[in-house]
Amino acid sequence: MKTRLVCLPPGQLAPGMQVAAPIVSAQGSVLLATGAVLDEEAPENLRRRGIEFVTVSVADARDAATIAREQAAAAARIDHIFRGDGGAARDALRQAIHAYRARQLA
Repeated sequence: MKTRLVCLPPGQLAPGMQVAAPIVSAQGSVLLATGAVLDEEAPENLRRRGIEFVTVSVADARDAATIAREQAAAAARIDHIFRGDGGAARDALRQAIHAYRARQLA
C-alpha cells in the first residue's frame, strides 16, 4: 500500500495513525517517536501539551492524474510567490522550494 506524509493538528488525528516524525515538547523531550501508533488519548494529550501539528503516515489513494494536478498547482503557486525579477539567491530558493514540494506531493 502506498502511503504519504501529512501534517495534521491534534484535532484531526485518529487512533491507529502512525507518527512519521518525532513529536518533541517545548523542553526538547521526545513525546512520541517515529513509528509510534496513536491511541485514543494521544490527540488530546498532544493538544494539552501545546503540540500544533503532527506528521503522520496515511494511506495514499490518489491516482497519477490527481498527483500531477496537485504538483502543477503547487508549482504555479510557488511561481506566483516568486514572480518578478530576483537574484541568484532568490532563484535558488524558488528551485529548492519547487523540489521540496514535488517530493512532498509525490
